[in-house]
Amino acid sequence: MNKIKLCGLALAGLIYLAGFGSITVEAAETNTESATLSELNKDKNSKDAAFDQRVKKAETAWQSLTKQRKEEIYALLETEMNDEAKLLDKMVEFQVLDKSDAERFKAFKVQKLKNLRESGEFPLMKKRPRKEQ
Repeated sequence: MNKIKLCGLALAGLIYLAGFGSITVEAAETNTESATLSELNKDKNSKDAAFDQRVKKAETAWQSLTKQRKEEIYALLETEMNDEAKLLDKMVEFQVLDKSDAERFKAFKVQKLKNLRESGEFPLMKKRPRKEQ
């Protein structure tokens, strides 16, 4: 029994000492090219530019809609806002949010929809400043 313990202790010691040895790693040679960060940014910027063009096209299409069709969209946005209000009320009931915070958020959403209706701007995409890269 003592010989087994001694062998186990010796084996553990060897593993411990082997852990202090240097580890040599050789990388495999590949014939692939790596992309630099600037190349990745160029690709992202071109995708962003294409998306921006589609958004501009959508904004133009939005402006060409009749007032009645825009009101249909606004009615759907109002339904969405009312559903969010129900969600906030439930979160207040479950004590996840304070009632004052929920009311503040609801007031913000009401004002936002009112501003959208008054301005007639495209309701889905908010223009935001781009980060310089």
